[in-house]
Amino acid sequence: MSRTRTERLVNLVICLLSTRRFLTAAEIARTVPGYEHDARDSRAHEAFQRKFERDKAELRDLGIPVETGTTSVFDTEAGYRIARRDYELPELSFVADEAAALGVAARLWLHAGLASTASAALAKLRAGGAEVDVSGVPYDDIAPVSTVDEALAPMLAAVNVRRVVEFAYRAPSADVPAKRRLQPWGVVCWRGRWYVVGHDVDRAAERCFRLSRIVGVVNAVGEKAAYEIPADCDLIAHVADSPQGRAVTSRRATLRVRPGRAAGVRRRAVQILPRAGAVDRIVVPYTDARSLATRLLRYGPDVVVEDPPEVRKEIVSLLTEMAESVPAVAR
Repeated sequence: MSRTRTERLVNLVICLLSTRRFLTAAEIARTVPGYEHDARDSRAHEAFQRKFERDKAELRDLGIPVETGTTSVFDTEAGYRIARRDYELPELSFVADEAAALGVAARLWLHAGLASTASAALAKLRAGGAEVDVSGVPYDDIAPVSTVDEALAPMLAAVNVRRVVEFAYRAPSADVPAKRRLQPWGVVCWRGRWYVVGHDVDRAAERCFRLSRIVGVVNAVGEKAAYEIPADCDLIAHVADSPQGRAVTSRRATLRVRPGRAAGVRRRAVQILPRAGAVDRIVVPYTDARSLATRLLRYGPDVVVEDPPEVRKEIVSLLTEMAESVPAVAR
């Protein structure tokens, strides 16, 4: 958004907040900088009306409640205002568990490729008097879902404005991707993988899709607010009950860990095995070999994968990619 338009929107908000009665478009044009024009010039007046309509829509998309109405029954033209009671945030306060949940969510988004969105959300909470501390949230607890699929951001944007999306999807049983059209209701992480849940337009049924299986670009089509999201929609339950969700079974990996090292890995242990010489042996659960390998790499030689082969293979693959990404000069 340009600086000129930003200033005009801020001035419009201040103007509509400062009045108790509804202001007509003509009154707003005379009051708010950026709307100046000669009302007798039909082209200039039409340009103002288009600009004003776009600005109203922008404010409403931002969640600012622009009301339309009349102050008196004798008014012949509708006006606009922002009711302060609807605009101002109430005092915010959270109990310990709620603050902890917000901290985990904020830390997740900061490490999930949506840092600007997370920072904006934290700024709004702090402006309302709620301090959320993300420094005490262990990164190990959210590492499995910190890798983001490219489809995540456009899916979230489509959910936010309720637009239909089109994308190519490669199902496990299909050799080639198929085009899908979806009214997305929401995006959720289930056992380390991201899914979008919504209404499949072509199949006229509820469906969920794993974002990592989307091929290419996600395109938003049609108008905004094109559908309603069911009020009783439980995203997690829908994914868990779907064939995709049921297919994600928990597996186990055996690791060799140096004594006194890798506390984050040890916390996840479900079984302690007999030691191999001076090295501890533990068993940890996982659902995705790549995600586990990515997490274990941070511990370097302190952790060695003993079993299964698929995790060892992913470790080798990641190390190879890292080596190949280093410039020849640096080597």
